[in-house]
Amino acid sequence: MAARHPSVPDPAQPRTDKRERLRQGLLSLIAQQSPGSRLPTERELSERFEVARETLRHCLRELEEEGVLHRRQGAGTFVTTQPVVKEARLMSFSEEMRQRGLQPSSRLLSFRTLQAGAKLAQRLMVMPGSAVLEVRRLRLANQEPMALETSCFAAERVPGFDPASLEQGSLYELLERQYGLQLRGARQQIQATVLSREEAELLAVPPFFPALLIERTSTSTTGEVIEYAKSLYRADRYRFEISVSR
Repeated sequence: MAARHPSVPDPAQPRTDKRERLRQGLLSLIAQQSPGSRLPTERELSERFEVARETLRHCLRELEEEGVLHRRQGAGTFVTTQPVVKEARLMSFSEEMRQRGLQPSSRLLSFRTLQAGAKLAQRLMVMPGSAVLEVRRLRLANQEPMALETSCFAAERVPGFDPASLEQGSLYELLERQYGLQLRGARQQIQATVLSREEAELLAVPPFFPALLIERTSTSTTGEVIEYAKSLYRADRYRFEISVSR
């Protein structure tokens, strides 16, 4: 009968167990925090859980990738707030946020007049070379960055347009109040993407963070194309909900 050899312990097992205990400890701590809360510093967490800083950082990165946490450079690590559920309805960002009890605001990033190229002219139903206004804004809810939005309009349809009026107000409300343009519907496409370094910095997330890219063409009750917009939404803060029927 062959002799039985004692099993050789796996040197990686204690390390795996330690990381799992750290993960569960962090999840327990996170569960006690309210959304948007700031976690203790890395030094405090490493001392609390008795782990090396590099082990802690590895676990924090994993939780960030899972959408449980998000880190802001120079500010700390925060508990992720619940994503906003965006229904398939034509509403402005401001209207959506107010409906969900959040305070909307905007930061104007750029405003310029440009000549419509062939593709943009086709989307806005204007002649190539026509003057187009482009407004680029950072959209916030309760002062937290949520989305980057670029809107384009035919200049002839919005004479005297003042982008400063959008900092606290709704674009769609302004179009209806000032220009009598009442929106009827929109056609939009949604796709997954990642943020560039500049986009990620504006949205307070790491570079190449996942995002949702939405392209929308909005029309008025008279059938005119009013707006062509491209929006980048933080994937950790938005979830789209679409009702379908057979």
